[in-house]
Amino acid sequence: PVSLDQTAAAVRLLAERARVIAEGAGALATAVAVSGRAGAGKVVCIVSGGKVAATTAAAILARR
Repeated sequence: PVSLDQTAAAVRLLAERARVIAEGAGALATAVAVSGRAGAGKVVCIVSGGKVAATTAAAILARR
């Protein structure tokens, strides 16, 4: 499992680098991959869900 902080970091990573807005659940695969828990070799992440409140997204992006 990954923490909420790791999930929020994945949401920020996706927004900043890929310009993709994902909700927490949609960013979980990325959080696992970035944490190194996805196993060896190439990893493909399915990122989904843009259903996130603007205030929540703003707080995550501002690291609050």
